[in-house]
Amino acid sequence: MMKRWMVSSIAIIFIFFLFISFIKGDNQNLNAGDLYDLAMELFYTGKYEESIERFLRLIQTFPQSRLVPYAYYMIALTNLKMERYEEALKKFEFYIKTYSEGDRIKEAKRGLEICQERIKEISKIKKEDSIKKDLEAKKSDQNLEKIEVQEEYIKKEIISSKEIEGSIPEAKSSHETIKVKRRICAQVFYFDGKSLSEVEKRIRDLKKAGIDTIIFRVFQNKGDRIYRFIKPQQEAGVYFKTEHAPVVFDILGKIAEISHRNGMDIFAWMTTRYADFGLDVNPDYRCRNYNFETKRVEIARGYNLFHPEIISRLEGIYRDLGRYPIDGILFQDDLILRHNEDFSLEANKAFLKEYGFSPHPDNFYIEPYKSENGKYYVKGYTERFWIWANWKNRWLMDIAKRLISAAKESNPNLQFGLNLYYETILNHSNAIAWFSQDLSRAKETNFDYYAIMAYHRQTMKELNIEEQKAIKLMVDVSQKAIQRIGNPSKVLMKIQILDWKAYEVVPEKEVREILSGILRQGDVSLAFVPYIHQFPLHLLKDKWSGSN
Repeated sequence: MMKRWMVSSIAIIFIFFLFISFIKGDNQNLNAGDLYDLAMELFYTGKYEESIERFLRLIQTFPQSRLVPYAYYMIALTNLKMERYEEALKKFEFYIKTYSEGDRIKEAKRGLEICQERIKEISKIKKEDSIKKDLEAKKSDQNLEKIEVQEEYIKKEIISSKEIEGSIPEAKSSHETIKVKRRICAQVFYFDGKSLSEVEKRIRDLKKAGIDTIIFRVFQNKGDRIYRFIKPQQEAGVYFKTEHAPVVFDILGKIAEISHRNGMDIFAWMTTRYADFGLDVNPDYRCRNYNFETKRVEIARGYNLFHPEIISRLEGIYRDLGRYPIDGILFQDDLILRHNEDFSLEANKAFLKEYGFSPHPDNFYIEPYKSENGKYYVKGYTERFWIWANWKNRWLMDIAKRLISAAKESNPNLQFGLNLYYETILNHSNAIAWFSQDLSRAKETNFDYYAIMAYHRQTMKELNIEEQKAIKLMVDVSQKAIQRIGNPSKVLMKIQILDWKAYEVVPEKEVREILSGILRQGDVSLAFVPYIHQFPLHLLKDKWSGSN
């Protein structure tokens, strides 16, 4: 009987410890590497709380592991992803202080800067809201005229504060001393006039409709419509004199003169990466992308912006463009690199020199797959990919600075705008991954205008959403852009007035609705895209005139 009791007791104890072992198996059976990989997988699938829990478990269970510093960095980054800026700030500070020679020190410092910027932005918004409430309370018992003066004074004070408290303090460049005014623009893909006199009539009509700035296309891609009022000398190139690209026709000076004569400013709308006119013969000048189908790196469209000769050529083009009597330049939306571009030799060498490892597709993409529409997507990106994507963005902004400097050599008063995808305002990670765009770093480059492509009709097709949802999305973009950029005049919302897929004019009522929603967020600058004389812009003049 005693023997049977002892056997039963041992069996019960064994089962108990087996149960405990099963419960804790997640800790006991995983080594540090397994825990780190599991935490990273949770991070890439958006399970941030669980990811932090695994990183903490790694730190507690394997305190001597070489992966501990990486785990601390990832905890900070995950908090940043969750928009817990105060907590992320503390974690980045801890990493920088504890691991000053760590592999992620550059990224940690950048993360710290982003946190500081976001915290300041939130604080400013609260401050502005508080001031507005105070003013509304005072309006009930004070003279309205006096209050308007006070509001203007406070508004100036707030804007001054925003300039002083920029995301990363830098010496102000000369163009910042020029006042950035609110602009109402027409972006011209194509003037249908057969002569300059007909073009001038269109410009006068735009002036009457309340437009004050022409954004004029000064590049010609092969196959696109050529202006009918010129006699083209090339099928692709530029519309100004330069030795660095084929000249289709030197017409920019005359268009600028006509614009100014009619009281209009003019911005030259110029391409960057796709300004590869006449250089298709040299493969070294071309971008390289990774083909998910063939699993090979191949020649892609556009310039290799890491090649010194290409950079020099672009500087020459923009230097010549800056000699014309224009008021500004808008960078085309091709100053981007997609998630599978650029694997060129020059890019790989530059990255290797800075980070100590070569970019390779096998180390970047998590589970690429082919969708039903035939396009390839990925389920996530590795940590090394994010380092590479951020580096590409920094390189592009450095290129932008060089082109700005070249153009301003002969005209220091030139203003500059950068085309941004709406995702760049709403989703930092997607913008960095898909386009190598980052609003925070663009702000450091000190553009005068941030041109946000709020093309609601295009978005309806891309996201398969209804009109009202697309309009609401663009209103949200406008709101967030003002919050992050600060001065509404610097936010240039680009409104689609032609459905270029169906090639039909967007109804005036529809454009009026999106304008109303956007302008309720603030007195942003506007650009109607593309200008087409069949659209009745004059019927909408009351929308932006009334919001001034």
